[in-house]
Amino acid sequence: MLDITNKKLVFEYDTDQFDFVSMFSNVLNLKEASIDNLHENIDSSFLPKSEISVDNDQSQDIYSILYKIDKGYNLSESHINNRGKFLTKFDDFVTFLAKTVFKENLVYQNRPTLRVAFPGNKAVGDWHRDREYNHPLEEINIWVPITKANNTNTIWIESEFDKEDYAPMNIDFGELLIFDSGLKHGNVLNQESKTRISFDFRVIPASVYKEPDSSSSYSQGIEFKVGDYYSKTSL
Repeated sequence: MLDITNKKLVFEYDTDQFDFVSMFSNVLNLKEASIDNLHENIDSSFLPKSEISVDNDQSQDIYSILYKIDKGYNLSESHINNRGKFLTKFDDFVTFLAKTVFKENLVYQNRPTLRVAFPGNKAVGDWHRDREYNHPLEEINIWVPITKANNTNTIWIESEFDKEDYAPMNIDFGELLIFDSGLKHGNVLNQESKTRISFDFRVIPASVYKEPDSSSSYSQGIEFKVGDYYSKTSL
């Protein structure tokens, strides 16, 4: 099993095989080359009105567009089996990670969380560990930028447990970050001239997965079980 304890690991993947940038560009009605200039190419009504907080980071107007990337985000329908092009490709992506990185089956968040960090703002509202929002301790975080992510518009993570010495993880499209869920992480105000778009999700190696109690996700109240919050790869 991959040892991620107190670690942050960066891996590459094939952007032709996993063409996420084209999918995000299409839903945002942008050319691929201009996706990191989203703030200049979208009606100003979709820009945040104030600094992002933990209570509103997923309720910004931009997400009313972004989550149209796949019909599977419509929770009023059968959300597990109702999967379009993006979520189908995402399933393939997780299977790729299970085979090449973890080398075992993964229990995984079946719909990744989408994020936008506009210049002058953040994508998430606080420094946190996901376990502070009911997530299982066994989870491992995976963060995937689809734009270049550097300095103030990337994710910041502490170097070791409880150090709180946050530093930026500078990575590019075509790279992904895997890190211990026990490490605190978050954002600073984006002072770059570019918008950062990314998605993130959580996995549990099947060898350590335990059927949880009745705990559920903070924002949507979905139980942390396979068939609800989680799916499982089949290698």
